[in-house]
Amino acid sequence: MLSICIPVYRYDVRPLVAELLRQAEEFPGEIEILVYDDASPDDGDWGREELRQTAGIRYVELSENLGRAAIRNKMARDANNKYLLMMDSDGWPNKGFLLTYFKMLWQLEAKNKFDFLFVGGRHYKKSPPASKYSLHWHYGHERESKPATIRNENRFLGFQSNNFLTTKSILLRHPFPEEAEGYGHEDTQWAQSLPKEEFWFFHLENPVIHLGLEPNDVFLSKQRQAIRNLALLKQQNLHLRTRLIDLVERYPRLTALAKHLPEKWMTNYLASRSRPNLLVLDLLKLKWWHTEKK
Repeated sequence: MLSICIPVYRYDVRPLVAELLRQAEEFPGEIEILVYDDASPDDGDWGREELRQTAGIRYVELSENLGRAAIRNKMARDANNKYLLMMDSDGWPNKGFLLTYFKMLWQLEAKNKFDFLFVGGRHYKKSPPASKYSLHWHYGHERESKPATIRNENRFLGFQSNNFLTTKSILLRHPFPEEAEGYGHEDTQWAQSLPKEEFWFFHLENPVIHLGLEPNDVFLSKQRQAIRNLALLKQQNLHLRTRLIDLVERYPRLTALAKHLPEKWMTNYLASRSRPNLLVLDLLKLKWWHTEKK
């Protein structure tokens, strides 16, 4: 019935696997759990030996790194069941996580609706972390942790690939775009390029807690990569929309201002404050966008 697909890179996924196996015992349908390691380097204890011996999962160690899009496409092809739950390795499910998704599947099968996309959402821990992780945590609370009612107001703009349920047939017909390299926005393009008449798309309240906070400097580096990827994907898909692209198109004077602001000052400010003003991050992204669009 359901295949849970978890790509892993330099992350110890053993606690998540144990929790999903526990919840699977209460799940009324058949479940398989796929854990694919995307060629993690030997620079940490990622639990490989224990995962190789864990019953109830299909654990695969890839010999070369495929990247965020290609590994999801591979897992979709390899999955045995018609329903796919795609999760990030650093998301922690709530106690009724799998049962909530089962109830949606049961309702859809009763109505003979077979192509769909459900997005469960993402939350962050309430208590602030150490200061070196404050930017990612603050950004997550302000920009990513939204209730389903808000996310449904603009369904395709707010898609997040860290926790979504769909059918294998959709991902086989419409795989994730593999053109971009590194981190960022391949999931944005994927969701917005799907033929909307083919399936039902809905955000629901079934969030995971995001555990994998990045240090401030790493978070900024990944945001920089994401802007580079976004510029590339925008060239290939002129209808692509994000919050940043909307800012560029609606407020050209803001973009003109951003390109003159010193990047070092903005990065130092964002990396050093416990609650930075995210407008500065927006301005920094606009500056990067201007650089990429030259």
